[in-house]
Amino acid sequence: MQQYLNGKFSDELGILPCDGIYQRDTNTSLIFALQKAIGVSGANGNYGPGTISATPIVTSSSSAALIRVIQYGLYVNGHYSGNFDGTYNSSVAKGIIAFRKFMNLPPFTDTADLTLIKGLLTSNGNTNRESNTLDAATQLTDTDVNNLKRNGFQIVGRYLTGSVGVGSEKRDKNLTTAEINRITAGGLNIFPIYEDGGYEESYFTSSQGYKDAFIASTAARNLGFPEGATIYFAVDVDVQDGDIDRTVRPYMVGVINGLASTEFKPGVYGTRNVCLHGEELGMNCSFVADMSYGWSGNLGFKMPENWAFDQFVEYPIGGTPIDQGASSGRDKGHNAFNVRHVPIISPSDALKAIASNSLLKGKVNFDKKVTVINEPYLIVSVTASTEFENKGDGLAFNIKNGKFDPKDSVGLNEVLTTVFHMPDSGADLVIDYLGKTTISSEITAGNMSFKLSSSSDKLFKMSVTYNVQKVEDKILSGECSMTLDIEVDPLTFVTEKVNGFTSSVVQKIPNAGKIIGAAILLVGAVLFLVSTAPVDIIAGIAGFLTMLLSKLIPVLE
Repeated sequence: MQQYLNGKFSDELGILPCDGIYQRDTNTSLIFALQKAIGVSGANGNYGPGTISATPIVTSSSSAALIRVIQYGLYVNGHYSGNFDGTYNSSVAKGIIAFRKFMNLPPFTDTADLTLIKGLLTSNGNTNRESNTLDAATQLTDTDVNNLKRNGFQIVGRYLTGSVGVGSEKRDKNLTTAEINRITAGGLNIFPIYEDGGYEESYFTSSQGYKDAFIASTAARNLGFPEGATIYFAVDVDVQDGDIDRTVRPYMVGVINGLASTEFKPGVYGTRNVCLHGEELGMNCSFVADMSYGWSGNLGFKMPENWAFDQFVEYPIGGTPIDQGASSGRDKGHNAFNVRHVPIISPSDALKAIASNSLLKGKVNFDKKVTVINEPYLIVSVTASTEFENKGDGLAFNIKNGKFDPKDSVGLNEVLTTVFHMPDSGADLVIDYLGKTTISSEITAGNMSFKLSSSSDKLFKMSVTYNVQKVEDKILSGECSMTLDIEVDPLTFVTEKVNGFTSSVVQKIPNAGKIIGAAILLVGAVLFLVSTAPVDIIAGIAGFLTMLLSKLIPVLE
């Protein structure tokens, strides 16, 4: 396709990328080819009003150049695998029908009209098409609901929290119980959106995703959304493809992990590219921001398979601004709401419960750092906070029923081998130990993250943060985290505390300090929550290291 477009239009467009990757330049060139095929003057690769009005219904008697554009459009959207020969054959007809059904563009025939063609070549498609879905950042009145119903809408997206505008223009956008009653009484269904910030790339971190999941699930629960409802977390910024891996992907992982212990499912609102990444990570459904057709994350990307809603145009109805969207039928919204009374625990009571049987009992308070072990070779301090944390914003791993979730073992193995420089055999031993050890029987849902703050051959420092969602199966009424700071001299620890191994033997192991230091830090981070005295932590680490070294030394020597 790129070779064909270069061969035909390089004198007007220049030499375009010819790398086999469908991208922005390829997409605009394909629109340019359409404009040339239908005789639009001033062709520029933008599907504007002139091109819209000139777009014909394509038939088997249309020009080969025009039919070839249709073939290419079907191909890049995943609905054609035939020849690119400009022939309107049965494969083209089947592809058109399949695309219409996938995008919910009735009638589901092989008619290649404006709705089909613009749908193939742009993200927003025919903005005059009819659909049944909208979202609004306005608290809807009875008049609004009647207007929406009269205009054929059936599903309404509403925000769980927050406000929009500034100064005198500021207004609440959060959904209320009274509004739910108005909307459902009018015969409309509702789906929940969460967006409080997220207009800049710097917002998107793993810890922010985890925090947003907690806030959104609490709001959805208090409003009575049913179990299984998908909450759509907004990425309302045009993140470049090369920046997604270090921003939006960690954020979405945080959301997914944060909702894992709740009754709700994760969804994402964003560009096609963002939603494709979310689909790959495990987002249940996508709400695609196709209305922003010029965004880099839309132009040149196909629709995700898991799309539920497709936002394509904005305008007011009765003075109330709305964003119109299409629905795939994957998420029909909700019209039955029931506020569930679940066991709740305050952050302060949660902290007391976690520390009730450990060396932290009576010592830990919010925003106060306490040193619980102070030995020449091991120093352990802990700080509690009423906000979720993620030190270093690295990977975070779920805690489920008091234990490390084994589903996270792949990610933890990567951390141990790349950040802590452990050999695979050592990483496997640590993961196996963590999977079998109860971190805290009181923490029934939460996560833990690690940050190696500094290291040398003699001294290792690490921060471990536990974010807590549930304690003793009670949902926290607010955020709660504990950060453990550990400082260790690994070789001194081994020499003094692990019987049967001397520093001279240990020093024969490549990277011995790093291997042992990482093991002490991680195992110590687990044991401190369940130990009753510092000596128990030291004994537990020593016992684990004896086993670790006995298995590693024959391999590494």
